[in-house]
Amino acid sequence: MYSLLESLLAQHPRQLTPLRCAPSTIAQLHRYFEEVVLENNLGALVIESLPKVEERSSRETSRIRDLVKTAQSVFLFVSKDDALSQLMSRSKGSREANVFEQQSSAAYERFVVIADARFSALLASTRSHDEAQLGDLVAWTFEPDVVYSALEYLMARVTAEYPEHSSSFASAVHASMPKATSLQLTLGVTTKLARLLQEQAEREIAINRIATAIRNSLELDSLLETAAHEVGRALNVKSCAVQVEGELVGKTRSNYYFRAEPAVSEEDRKSLWADVELVRACLPQSPKLWVIDGDHTHETGVCAQAAVPLAYEGTFVGLLMVESDDAARVWADNELLLLRTVADQLTVAVKQAHLFDQMRMLALTDSLTGCYNRRSFELQLERDLHLATRMRQPLSLIMIDLDNFKQINDCAGHIMGDAALRQVAANIKNDLRAVDNASRFGGDEFAIILPQADAKGALLVAERLRKSIAEIHIQGFGSITASMGLATFPLHASSRDLLVLAADQALYESKHSGRNRVSLPVVESGYFGNDDPLPAEAEVVGSVLSS
Repeated sequence: MYSLLESLLAQHPRQLTPLRCAPSTIAQLHRYFEEVVLENNLGALVIESLPKVEERSSRETSRIRDLVKTAQSVFLFVSKDDALSQLMSRSKGSREANVFEQQSSAAYERFVVIADARFSALLASTRSHDEAQLGDLVAWTFEPDVVYSALEYLMARVTAEYPEHSSSFASAVHASMPKATSLQLTLGVTTKLARLLQEQAEREIAINRIATAIRNSLELDSLLETAAHEVGRALNVKSCAVQVEGELVGKTRSNYYFRAEPAVSEEDRKSLWADVELVRACLPQSPKLWVIDGDHTHETGVCAQAAVPLAYEGTFVGLLMVESDDAARVWADNELLLLRTVADQLTVAVKQAHLFDQMRMLALTDSLTGCYNRRSFELQLERDLHLATRMRQPLSLIMIDLDNFKQINDCAGHIMGDAALRQVAANIKNDLRAVDNASRFGGDEFAIILPQADAKGALLVAERLRKSIAEIHIQGFGSITASMGLATFPLHASSRDLLVLAADQALYESKHSGRNRVSLPVVESGYFGNDDPLPAEAEVVGSVLSS
């Protein structure tokens, strides 16, 4: 069976120009046509076909009831298991809607026909059969002859499918036959339609900008800022906040938009984040849209709000929330659709950022020990040396080599050898500051960068590490020890390569001096500069510390 739109396009190809629109936009257009009847108390014939939805909102059912009270006659085509069908059949009053329970095959179309002696209007849409096409096909008109053709089609359809209602339906049509169209009413609807399409275009631009930002950047903080500002401007709201959290992002990150920025007080910011925390506490338990319209603000004591959760594989990862300063603000379906669309995009961005961080960590860290790898060590040493040079501060480098490590693999096996490396790495990281950098330099070698540490301070750190490693017990082998070499910039070397070479030579000295000790490069005077003597426990035998 042809839909109403398909039939009319065949009869009036020059008078109807179909467009493709999102279902939420078509639903808003549908309501604009209903508002003509409600706002002008128009005693017209109203015929509607509504697509099946899982649940009808109280606002939607209330609007239908008002339409039944206002219009001369109302005929509804709805699915037989639609909640609206049962609601209308139970309604009591002087007027009732005539409900036609349509087959599921017809549930893909939507239309509203308004016929009156002084006004006629038609809006019809149908779902695209081509999955490659975005949006549904929709057309509207105020021409009486097209509306008359729609009424003829519907009379034939009712006669064929609902013969018991054909007489009453035909009588209602003949009583409300369109004769002319009020220019004032038509202009009012047309203005709303133009405004809606303009707003829709602006929202699509905002979504495209956010999508472009996600494609061009993996910086999550920048993406959150772009999303908050684009959504806030597109919906013309007082404020917009976006927050992400959980394991995917490592820490809670947030950003916001205020229409009145920069003239926003600290109190306004605190109020916004207090509202975010309240909504955030509710969304994980009920992962649905959070909507407080203007007509409910007196019940909640808060402004009009709308929020949508960000969820990845069923896990709550954040939220996107908007607040309006319009006390009567009612959130339209296409506005909520924008929030859901942006929330989906942000969820993808969070996952992409997480994957990027994982790849970056895999590229820069050693999978066995969790320490940074050789490549990361070289990059970090270059950065830290550049900063040390600029700030005129010292920097020390400790090279560590486990003594007789091959014997661990030979005696206890490679599994215990790996366990030994992990334990050594754990001890090293536990003994370092947050600014220090521990790397696995080679098979059983480690390198430690100590920013702002002079030779005496680094020597104490190295000795503490040596003792800590000596306390490790490997099952099937026993205790292990480590030899270490230490060099300081700019005392022992003036560049990165020379610093690594000096530390490596000091390590070589430890190895050949009996192992399990810390050595420094040989200094001619036995002093470290600024006339500061070596620590008492350090020998100047190539500056060697032994156990």
